[in-house]
Amino acid sequence: MFFVLMTLFVILNNEVFDMRETHGTQTVEAIAGRKIILSAGNGKTNINDLKWLTATVLEAAAAWKTSGWAYIADCTKMEPVSPDEVGQLIEMTKAFVEAGCKAFGFAEGSSVMLKAQTKTNTKFSHTGVIEGHFATVEEVLSWLQKDIHI
Repeated sequence: MFFVLMTLFVILNNEVFDMRETHGTQTVEAIAGRKIILSAGNGKTNINDLKWLTATVLEAAAAWKTSGWAYIADCTKMEPVSPDEVGQLIEMTKAFVEAGCKAFGFAEGSSVMLKAQTKTNTKFSHTGVIEGHFATVEEVLSWLQKDIHI
């Protein structure tokens, strides 16, 4: 519990992130002191935003390929993707795993639709990557530290 409260405190004070980039509906941030990349979507995304997201995350995590890293998708403010974007998300998952990503954490709020969609995308990637589904980013960060050791 202490870790979650401290993480929340640091996030609220905006001290936890050491880089931040935004393009269209997507924002990407690196978690300072940890090998974690966080993306946050807002509203309805599209293929161009997802391609930018993929390239930006791969660039940010490039130094961690051999040691491993984790990816968090904050979907709490996103709308479910359309079938057009599903293929891009599957390719993104494959690319992240090939680049050394060891775990995917999803912050999905209370949306059953987003949870079902993220689980399906990961399954169809056929990567076997570890994934966790939570309501908040803070819960994902705690899980990554406690259970995945990232």
